[in-house]
Amino acid sequence: TAHMSPPRSASRKKHESMLANILRPMKKPDWDNVAKAVCDALNGIAYHDDAQIVFGSVVKVWGDRPRLEIKIAEVSHD
Repeated sequence: TAHMSPPRSASRKKHESMLANILRPMKKPDWDNVAKAVCDALNGIAYHDDAQIVFGSVVKVWGDRPRLEIKIAEVSHD
């Protein structure tokens, strides 16, 4: 989940709607660029190579504190 800061130019009402996730961030970075950056950054740390990733999703939301929340789970390979 990519938590993005609302623009400072947003009105108070719009800012509140953004933080309540009534309005979603449809601005850069694109979700695929967020995914690529995370995959590349975790190469050699969370996995040997990002080719090992078999499932992923990205959600962009407005937040009062910009950050990335990343969840990693091992998938059985029976």
